Amino acid sequence: MHPKISSRLIILSLIAVLICAFSGCARKEEPADLVLTNGQIVTMDESIPQAEALAVRGDRIVAVGDQKRIKRFIGQATQVIDLDGKLAVPGFIDSHGHYTSLGQSKVALDLTKAKNWDEIVALVRAAAEKAEPGEWIIGRGWHQEKWDKTPEPQVIGLPFHTDLSQATPHNPVLLTHASGHSCLANAKAMELAGITRKTPDPPGGQIVRDDKGNPIGAFLETAQGLVRRALGEYRVGLTSEKIMSEQKRVITLAAKECLANGVTSFYDAGSSFETIDLFSCLLYTSDAAANREV
Repeated sequence: MHPKISSRLIILSLIAVLICAFSGCARKEEPADLVLTNGQIVTMDESIPQAEALAVRGDRIVAVGDQKRIKRFIGQATQVIDLDGKLAVPGFIDSHGHYTSLGQSKVALDLTKAKNWDEIVALVRAAAEKAEPGEWIIGRGWHQEKWDKTPEPQVIGLPFHTDLSQATPHNPVLLTHASGHSCLANAKAMELAGITRKTPDPPGGQIVRDDKGNPIGAFLETAQGLVRRALGEYRVGLTSEKIMSEQKRVITLAAKECLANGVTSFYDAGSSFETIDLFSCLLYTSDAAANREV
């Protein structure tokens, strides 16, 4: 080939490369499963602290950058989410938590927003109407100091069980204080626990009583164990299918709560080997289901 022709070809090739680069030509990328675009994405990478868009394939982030670059990863089946300028951050890691306790809190009645004792009784009554006779009704989150009125009658600001017991004659009830250091129980729960005016206070705890020595239904510190023991006996009597169903529900609700608040990793403090086995079982089941769908 003539030297001049060869030189011209090389020059033309270089010009073509430059034209392609400046005109936005780029190699074809394998489509991503998910693309986030038009956002303020925090990467935690010092070299690229913030980006407009990112692409995800499977469980991996395959590209981060401006919208022009990430556009190459959009295929026909790619899910594209326009962040509309919103902030996107990496998932949070909870370094110390109790996973099943979180799930159980979502199963129990949420009493954190109750304005007074009357509202709590109403919430429990509604739950009892849907429950089977003998089924325990569990709640948590009440705080007498935050109520808009003091219940009457009361001892140290804590209500008598009378109204609660009348609302739930067939269901034992256990309502835990927001702090976890006390609880309220109805007559059915105290009956199952064998608690009477003659029941002594356990070491480190107190059964709150009226001026005649009768339990009003409030239990402080270790005295809660008197009622919780009866709850434990009830759970021991459940069928294995019922127990498994409840445990799966608790774990599922915990997962939903974590993801709803951006928590994607969770260090569980104190799970039993039995619970860990259940985690593994659910994980394998989920993986198998996902493979079947694919």
